[in-house]
Amino acid sequence: MSDTNTPKPVITPIHGRVHVRFDDAEIASSTKAMRLEIPGRTPQVFLPLDDVHPGILEASDTSREDDGLGPASFYTIKTLTADGADEAWYYPYAEGDYEPVRDLLTFGGDRILVEITQV
Repeated sequence: MSDTNTPKPVITPIHGRVHVRFDDAEIASSTKAMRLEIPGRTPQVFLPLDDVHPGILEASDTSREDDGLGPASFYTIKTLTADGADEAWYYPYAEGDYEPVRDLLTFGGDRILVEITQV
């Protein structure tokens, strides 16, 4: 029997171009981004690793378990002007309702800004 009280995620493609800025510098730009909405949580934007500027992500030893999404693996953002420890992460084992965001990257932290513009 399934738990009807468990919030169902909604994952939808984002129409337009997603720009991710870190410390006022653009670090990613994508037309293949997805939005994850889980009731009661802040929506997250996910995009392919290939759409992140090369050379700015360094694998971190940090991991975290997220309900439904499974374990998260983290990256530290490293630019010429700043470092953002564990401010990018992905879910390599996301399954079921969360499978569309498997291996896509999301960002968080005070210095991250996500904007959506028309293509």
